[in-house]
Amino acid sequence: MVDNSGGPPDSMPRQQRSGARHPAGAEHPTDPAAGPQGGNPSGTATGPDQPAAGAAEPPGASGGDTSGPLGPVDDEVDEADQRYGARVINKFYGQVHAAHATFGVTGGGMATPTLVGRLRLADITHALRFYTRPEGFADALDRLSRTHLTLLVGAEGTGRRTATFALLREMTGAGMQFTGLSPAMTLVQLAEYQFVAGRGYVVLDWLGEQRDGAVQAFDAERLSERLEQAGAFLVITTEPRATVQRALARYVVEWHCPDSLAVLDAYRARPGAVELTEQDWDRVRQRVADLSLPGEVVRLVDRLTQGVAAALDEVARNARRRVTEWFDQTTDWDELLMVAALAFAYELPERVFEEAHARLREINQAELPRPLTSGQPAASSPVLRGRRRLDREGGIVIRQDGTILDEGLFGRERRIVFTDPAMREHVLRELNECDYQLWRPLRVWMHELAANGNLDVRLQLALGVTLLARNRSATAEAVELLSQWSAGLAAERFTAVSIVSFMAGDDVLAPVALRIALDWTERRGANRAVTAAMALGGPLGVRYPTEAERWLWHLSTRGQRIRQVAVRSLGLLFCTTAADPDGAVALVERLHVRLCRTLERAEDLDSGGHAIAAVLEILSVEHLDRAEPMVAYLLRERPAVTGTVGALWAEVLRSLPHRGAAMDALRTTLGALAHTPEAADAVGTLGDAVREKLPPQECALLRRDLEWALRNPLGDAARYRPVVATLLSALTAPSPSRPRVPARSAQR
Repeated sequence: MVDNSGGPPDSMPRQQRSGARHPAGAEHPTDPAAGPQGGNPSGTATGPDQPAAGAAEPPGASGGDTSGPLGPVDDEVDEADQRYGARVINKFYGQVHAAHATFGVTGGGMATPTLVGRLRLADITHALRFYTRPEGFADALDRLSRTHLTLLVGAEGTGRRTATFALLREMTGAGMQFTGLSPAMTLVQLAEYQFVAGRGYVVLDWLGEQRDGAVQAFDAERLSERLEQAGAFLVITTEPRATVQRALARYVVEWHCPDSLAVLDAYRARPGAVELTEQDWDRVRQRVADLSLPGEVVRLVDRLTQGVAAALDEVARNARRRVTEWFDQTTDWDELLMVAALAFAYELPERVFEEAHARLREINQAELPRPLTSGQPAASSPVLRGRRRLDREGGIVIRQDGTILDEGLFGRERRIVFTDPAMREHVLRELNECDYQLWRPLRVWMHELAANGNLDVRLQLALGVTLLARNRSATAEAVELLSQWSAGLAAERFTAVSIVSFMAGDDVLAPVALRIALDWTERRGANRAVTAAMALGGPLGVRYPTEAERWLWHLSTRGQRIRQVAVRSLGLLFCTTAADPDGAVALVERLHVRLCRTLERAEDLDSGGHAIAAVLEILSVEHLDRAEPMVAYLLRERPAVTGTVGALWAEVLRSLPHRGAAMDALRTTLGALAHTPEAADAVGTLGDAVREKLPPQECALLRRDLEWALRNPLGDAARYRPVVATLLSALTAPSPSRPRVPARSAQR
């Protein structure tokens, strides 16, 4: 039994719940001007291009006592755990999308448009479908035409991204290709980029630098000259920073929102606009007049096809109003604890939530004891009043029938939820206004949940922290939790990875997540480096693929523990691109370039061996949803990449320490390809590419070893052996005119 006397007095008006919180000082990069290497106090560039020489790995911070409600957790992350975690996060994304349309995910996989690399024309056209030029557009266009470089500086949500596309379309013409560059790139790195004539480039949500203003001004001038020489144009968006606005004043345009009603008028003038009565249009205009950001107007008009009520977001507004009223009126401390627990432990089975809630009450009693006066009876425990206590008029918490129990069992698993799913984020906003008296026990409880052995509990905690971080005044709270969990034990690190993954699905939080992950990679301890490697192999890597590949390659050269996770994350990053085969092709091509450069510059056997091991992981990793290698899937979907894949195979097969594993992976790939009608052509091209990369003597030795290793077929021998014969023939042929096994032989 838990005494219910550990809270504040029964009357809790809002002004007593509000107040600044002063969390304990764990270091974290809260400065919005911090660059991608926020942990480097000197501001000197570090990372994959300038690795820190001779820096010892500091030990990871202790995760503390991790014996949560379900017992202690293991402190190891093996390959099976990492793959399972990737699958779970992708699946959970689909469930999140069903309840939260704010996250750009669908069908269990990431659907958020990639912000780095070639931007899809369809996405750009959609963003500009009823664009309205705000004040300052003409100035920005004039600066871009003169200097080929413009920085749009303004708050998030003011339309900077759409304005970037509009500016570049004016300079390059409709239908021209745009390329997104990483927000972690410095001005020096941007100036060294190989720009293509006539092309538009964007850096969305630039992270900035920590260098002297005069140095930044010099680098910006050099970047402008490079762009002018190449005949290309670059637009950078960033939030207001004093150093940027002073040092780069020549290129800065302070960005402001277009008029909300002007955006609505642009929609009405567009062909295909929804037809409404004048009375309904008046209701819509009245609502739009209250909106300050163009993105809010765009989301409203997009909902008009669902009806005026849906467009006006009346359900969500009602949910926000009910939550506000509940917090203003509640006088029950334990009920506040229950709502706080549900915000971070949402939609869990009733028995699991009750255990988590009870643990929060125990922590609260221990943290805030209030002894009873002599003769005063103890307050009755809410636990004794039973589960019916949830069902009260005016409450915001209910139970609902959830999923059917395991096969063979009767009934459904009841789950605890808010009366409207939209309430969760509103509750978190209200909790952010509560003071230290609530947050002290709540933080202790959240640390226990982060180390909990129940994966569903940790995922819901991660989503709750992400929704909390969407409130800008609470971002520092989320960053502090991330800083501690990223250095903790395995379960805590997985929780941190999950938070970063969810942040990657939010346009506002994605660049923050990238900055946090990159900060973990240098001089922040081995545990944080491992956490960064795991995060970069997930949705964050999908959002920023070139940055993720670059840093994972760098981490694959670190200590063994970090290297193992980084190599596996490279493979998982490759797997997550399955929904976008073109992105997978780009990743393979970039890795080929990196491998060639590494082998040319390698000063010792270890560096070359680490590079070969990373590539071997790409060639052998299994598809997340299919029982076949990811590379076999890609060869079928994009046959044009066969030459590059063959060049990678040549390098790993000629490496004696890796040849055995490479042979096994090749056998598996051939076995998967043998079931396709085009198998002979694909394998023949693969063999040609391997032969062209190897001297004749090595090719002969390789053929001998392959004959031995490939003699045992995988699956149907009638399908498998002709494909093997095609590969061996390709390795022997002196020219591309050698005879080929007909494609139909693969179908026998």
